[in-house]
Amino acid sequence: MRRGFSLIEIIFVLVLASILSMGSFKALEALFIRSAKAKAVSDLALESQIVLNQLSSMLYHRIPNSVIGYDGSSDCDPIEELDANNVVLEWLALADDAMLQGEYDGFVDMNASDKASKTLSAPHIKTSLDTSNLNLVFAGAFDDGAEDIGACNGAFGWHGNSSDLAYDFKVDTSNVITFIGALADYIYEKYYLSSGGIAVTRGEHVSDIANCGVSASDFKNFNNTLFLFYDFYPYQSQTYCGDGGSGKVVVLAEDVSGFKAAYINDTIHLSIDMNRSIRGSNPVHISKQKAIF
Repeated sequence: MRRGFSLIEIIFVLVLASILSMGSFKALEALFIRSAKAKAVSDLALESQIVLNQLSSMLYHRIPNSVIGYDGSSDCDPIEELDANNVVLEWLALADDAMLQGEYDGFVDMNASDKASKTLSAPHIKTSLDTSNLNLVFAGAFDDGAEDIGACNGAFGWHGNSSDLAYDFKVDTSNVITFIGALADYIYEKYYLSSGGIAVTRGEHVSDIANCGVSASDFKNFNNTLFLFYDFYPYQSQTYCGDGGSGKVVVLAEDVSGFKAAYINDTIHLSIDMNRSIRGSNPVHISKQKAIF
């Protein structure tokens, strides 16, 4: 009677066990990759939607027609000419917090205003309103883009241009707005108050992130990080800190391989592309669009 296994039998068992183990490993690896891909798709879909919703909300509270596209160097295009070359999207934010708090309502009493003394009667503006970084922009034809002075060549001070449609002002006494300096050529009943500029772009197109107090090395992939710059005032000859100017910056999203804006049928169309690497597989890609009226 045999009392053991031959060397050939032991080797055969070991080889068979190795094959089975390799097969099990490959099956588990494939399962892991499928799970990782599903999670990445879910995460990117949620993150891209959150970013588009945030930008949509901010753009909704913009000064009409103040939106520009910027190439990160010298070229500026007004809202109706947005295209793929405009890698930076910028606009003037409406001072909506002050409006919601009841500090002003955006309307003047034309009959009680006096152009000679450069004063406007604003029945619902409060003297407590801090106007140091605010500018006044009139509505009227500009709401529909019919203003003669375009956003890029003299309207709001974008990137070294003059600011001919955003006016410095103060609230002298209750319900009275007084122009500081130039008086508007045309005065409309409705006005907006701007609280400064907003700029959105990917790290690839940021020339001076260190000027914002952060380093490119702080980010997993700086070029594919989508940034939002704020607290700068174009009508005070300022640009955003990533362009060598002033203000602050926050991260909107990482893994952003593309960000574009276009103006189609009187709406702003935003598109965002996101990629995430999956170990052992091709990257996962998500592309989403949203229209803002």
